[in-house]
Amino acid sequence: MSRLWYGIALLCVAAACHAQFQGTPLPPGQPISQQKTEVDDPGAVEIPLKPGTPVSSVLTALNEKGFRIRWKPEQVLPSMTLLEKPRSTRIDNLLNEILEPWGMRAYTDLMRGGYLVKPAKKKKTKDVAVEQNSPS
Repeated sequence: MSRLWYGIALLCVAAACHAQFQGTPLPPGQPISQQKTEVDDPGAVEIPLKPGTPVSSVLTALNEKGFRIRWKPEQVLPSMTLLEKPRSTRIDNLLNEILEPWGMRAYTDLMRGGYLVKPAKKKKTKDVAVEQNSPS
């Protein structure tokens, strides 16, 4: 009976190896492990992040360095420039810090990997009426 269990175990291992070898790869941009690489850190990329630099050129430079960022040229205008040097070191925080003054935000693009730049969703605010009592 013990030889039968060894055979079943060997068959399971062989099937797992075959499935791993023949499996479909993950879409590009999705991490396989949680190890940090150089492309995850914008500080490792030499890009001019000085005030006055056009936002579109910063996004293009980040794309050329391996970050997957998609945006529409009609949304990111040439007149949009960096107002101050960003302080963030994570790419998602960096993008949002650059885009926030212009009413834009970088959303994670799960289907294609990377980030998608879109107008920020506006939060619904409730109007509150405040009565002011004058002392008599």
